[in-house]
Amino acid sequence: MINELKKVNVFYFSPTHTTKTVVQNIALGTKLEIKDNDLTFINEDLEDCNFSQKDLVIVGLPVYGGRTPKVIRKVLNKLRGEETPIVLVATYGNRHYDDALIEMKDIFVQNGFKVIAAGAFLGEHSFTKKVATGRPNKEDTKKAYKFGEQVIEKIKKVKELANIEVPGNRPYKKDGNKKNIAPVPNENCKGCNICADVCPTGAISKLNTREVDPGKCIQCCACIKICNFNGREFEGNPLEKSIIFLETKCSDHREIEIFL
Repeated sequence: MINELKKVNVFYFSPTHTTKTVVQNIALGTKLEIKDNDLTFINEDLEDCNFSQKDLVIVGLPVYGGRTPKVIRKVLNKLRGEETPIVLVATYGNRHYDDALIEMKDIFVQNGFKVIAAGAFLGEHSFTKKVATGRPNKEDTKKAYKFGEQVIEKIKKVKELANIEVPGNRPYKKDGNKKNIAPVPNENCKGCNICADVCPTGAISKLNTREVDPGKCIQCCACIKICNFNGREFEGNPLEKSIIFLETKCSDHREIEIFL
């Protein structure tokens, strides 16, 4: 089978580019031609993407409250396989990935894929730079690349693809209550529009970045992280309790977990 693999098809949802960095380095480790598919700017009209046993697919998602991001689930069901080998990647902000990997596995097994490998990687938390600071770092990207090599080594050895076991619970954790909040511009805002360009849900108007729809915001904080002027913030610090919890209870160094 490995001799027939020519391309690795990479899909990721990555507002702050942490998941993208991890997944692309895994793909590089396979040493196959890479077809890159950025799902960050959600397109529910995406046509079905069908894959065969001659394809290799890697899907990476950030963890939201121990689950897959709710906004991307409908799009994930556009990916269809025929016993297609798939690698699942969850990136999380140093608390835990909980049921994200097992939820991903269930989605893709139902859609005809064989989950041959999975990984839980670290990314700097979207709420605070003090948790998983700077991750994925150089060591993480090296491990991601090595993981890609290990995936290919495994495919070379196995006679028949089988689904691996991944951690998690069924039923999954309940989705958290939607927070009807969003970062808004402050006095530092220059109106440069870069925040609107990175918003995955269109919560920030591209015509006037001072117009924000909290109902669309998923608190990915891409707009805050991209701004060079510290020009966006949550008014009234509504995430204070979450940030205190993260910084006091979730600051210990965590290692990448690989499942093969």
